[in-house]
Amino acid sequence: MKKPSDIVAKLLAALLLIAAALKAWQLLTEPVANSDIWSYRPFLILTIEFELALGLWLLSGLFKKAAWLTTLLCFAAFSAITLYKALTGAASCGCFGKIHVNPWLTLLTIDLPAVLALLIFHPQLSLNLHRPSIKHLLREFITPIPAKHHLAAAASLCLIILVGATAILALNTPAAVTSSYEVLEPETWVGRKLPILDHIDIGKQLKKGNWLILLYHHDCPDCAEAIPKYEQIARNLAGNDDFLRIALIEVPPYGQLVSQTSPCTLGRLAETKEWFVTTPAVALLTDARVSTAWEAKAPDSETVLKKLTENGDLRAHIVFSSTNRSTHSP
Repeated sequence: MKKPSDIVAKLLAALLLIAAALKAWQLLTEPVANSDIWSYRPFLILTIEFELALGLWLLSGLFKKAAWLTTLLCFAAFSAITLYKALTGAASCGCFGKIHVNPWLTLLTIDLPAVLALLIFHPQLSLNLHRPSIKHLLREFITPIPAKHHLAAAASLCLIILVGATAILALNTPAAVTSSYEVLEPETWVGRKLPILDHIDIGKQLKKGNWLILLYHHDCPDCAEAIPKYEQIARNLAGNDDFLRIALIEVPPYGQLVSQTSPCTLGRLAETKEWFVTTPAVALLTDARVSTAWEAKAPDSETVLKKLTENGDLRAHIVFSSTNRSTHSP
């Protein structure tokens, strides 16, 4: 009859392998934003390899005590990361690739229960807490030592799987544009007609005049910080619509971040496909042609003024000077 600790180890091994497989499938079929550490492709590959290695180790049954300790530390770290994502309002924990799971749900039903199960059902330990030593700890966690041929076979198989998985993930990247998704890189738009114009519900309005557009996600903290500043610029520019108008374009999935009473023109990117873009993304348009673009940052009014001046708009200094005076006047 299997020990409870062995059952827990096998269940967590299956969970780790499933999570690694789902992440790998997502990397092979969808691009990643590369906007932070959690969406950085090399980091995701490293995460997949770690989960594969730990899952295979638990299945092998080798060095059970060391595997138990490593798994305990691993799920404790998972708990801390998931808690951070939950507190920062992330829509998904990111543990299962395309399958989005609320971080609170993952924390309370997977990570913390795993830590608790590992603490309750652990291998028999014989640690001498009165006279601990490195030699004693090593002897405790690397015993029993398996037969050499068993260890060599398990290590070889694990190495083959890890090297093969790394090669597949590193050498195969998904296309940037498909019928189901598209990667947006605003800095490549400069000098061209706005590529997504036909996918924006207010696209016809954006075809004429000067526009400063901001693409945002409803759950993006940087967007939430930038939007009030752009709304203030829009208020300052009231009455100068022929000079510059500001549009806030929401990227699906939709949420509630901007009030319908916003002084900016509000628009949405169509749900016809999934859009991958690092927000906030900002573009300066003249008759739908992009003159300047910024990704992952929202430029202030002085930066926009400088770009407009560089583009030859002589009204920029006059308009912005008057709006700034009205803003700071008592």
